[in-house]
Amino acid sequence: MTLVRGIHILAHGNKTEARNIAVDIQQYQRLLVGQNAWHGAGAYAYYVDQLPDNLRDWPQVLFEVDGTKIIRCTTPRGTALDFFRIPGPIGEYVSIHVIAFLHVWDD
Repeated sequence: MTLVRGIHILAHGNKTEARNIAVDIQQYQRLLVGQNAWHGAGAYAYYVDQLPDNLRDWPQVLFEVDGTKIIRCTTPRGTALDFFRIPGPIGEYVSIHVIAFLHVWDD
């Protein structure tokens, strides 16, 4: 099993909401599959070395996931993008292993 590290942006940058979400993520080691799914239903995350600079200060969770459970997102022509998804039904949860939270508890 190969582990992949990802960064999931919390609450579109809203720190108050991110703090509430972080409690659930930490307690249950999971991410919620949301409604906005450009590349299919799933929880989305950036590869750790490909997080865009404009998102570096946003609240986020750093985590690991089994590499066999992810799908790399691509353009219609097959060009690899900077993020992946962990497939799952909308409104359900996917399992992860939390490493750390960044920019959640600081002001």
